[in-house]
Formats: sequence, C-alpha cells, structure tokens
Amino acid sequence: MNKKGVPPVLIPRDYFTLQEVLADWGISESELGYVVEMGQLTLSVRVYGSFVVADRKDRPGWCNPDFEGVVDLERRDAMRVLRKQACSVPSFAQNGGMVTTSEGSTDWVVYRDALLVRAAEREHFEATIMAADAPHANDYDRFLSFDLNGQHYLFTDMQARALNYLFICAITGDPEQRGAQILAAAGSASLKLSYLFSSRKGWRDIVHPVAKRRGYYMLEPALVVTMRVGP
Repeated sequence: MNKKGVPPVLIPRDYFTLQEVLADWGISESELGYVVEMGQLTLSVRVYGSFVVADRKDRPGWCNPDFEGVVDLERRDAMRVLRKQACSVPSFAQNGGMVTTSEGSTDWVVYRDALLVRAAEREHFEATIMAADAPHANDYDRFLSFDLNGQHYLFTDMQARALNYLFICAITGDPEQRGAQILAAAGSASLKLSYLFSSRKGWRDIVHPVAKRRGYYMLEPALVVTMRVGP
C-alpha cells in the first residue's frame, strides 16, 4: 500500500535487469554462472546504432543505421561478460535471426551492469529451474542405480551427474546436448563421452547420439518418463 492506502500498480514489463532477478531469486554468482553456462538462462542487452539485421541466421541481412532494441547474447559471450565484467560482442541473436555490428563499426561493448533478462525468459526459468519440485544438478542419486526395460544399471557419481544433466535438459525442453557440454556438467576431464562411460557397457542403451547432429546426445525417452514419474 502507498501513503493513500492504494495498492501499488505493477507495470507490465518486457524485461528486467539482471540485478533485479538475482535479488528476487536469491541465487549466488556461481549459480548464475552455472545456469548460463548450461544454457538454462539466456541473458540479453539493449543496443542501439548501426547494425546489420537478418531475419534468419542463414540469410544475409540489411543495414539499419538507427537500430534499437533488446537482443540476446550467445552463451559464450554471456559467460565472457560475467567473467570480465565487460567485453566487446560483434553479434547477437534476436527472434531466430542475427543482429551484427555494421562493417566499419566497432563491436558493441556489453557491460555486466547492463545485462537484462526478458520477461518470457524469466517466466520460463522460474517455472522450470526454480520450481520447488524441479530437479537440480545435485539430484543425481537416482541415476546411480535404476532399472529400465528389465535391465539393472549401475553408474559412478560422475556418470550419474552426466545422466542427470541430460534429464534436466530433456524435461526443460532442450534434450539434445553437445558431448562437451555433458562432460563439463558432469565435471569430467574426459575428451569424449565414450571415455566417461567406458566402464559401463550398457550406457549406449540410455544415451543416444542425435541423428544428423554430430557430437550431440540425448537421454533415452523411456528413462526420462520413468524418472519423471518416479517408482
């Protein structure tokens, strides 16, 4: 209530500052870095000036000398900004297309204090990753020992972490993941996913390569359903 006893009006917003959402969520800097690195949270920034705008990433764009809008950072660039507090970024994603600095123009410098989170991205993150019953990176115990299709599986802690990561990605709508990303999530120094699972012959029954996406893997759908429903 304000001084006149009238409840405050919440203004509809298309985006929030990163500082705002971090304060509301109560997550640490290390947790922020993790969810960005894992692709669970996309960060954005407002840019303006001369940019080349393309409706699709595989098509040429046109120069807009007075472009202004909120654009999304690629995962790698977002991590660089978080680590360095500021860095130059030559291109951004927007609505399935690309926004790139014009030829002859300097790259846009993104400062950490200018980072934003779109309202839709915030809503999705809170409904999935932040939900009280949502699985988290440390909830990997279920993958240490389980049964599927009449077979019993046993995995090490690191292998279970990899499976849990794929499970989280699957139920949050992004099931296909690069092998390198899976290894990083598991904390493995292995160069290949097959090296991580070399001690378990049956792992290929539950971790499948993605057709026409070399180096990408996904969890067996039946296992996703089983783990989601529970015993």
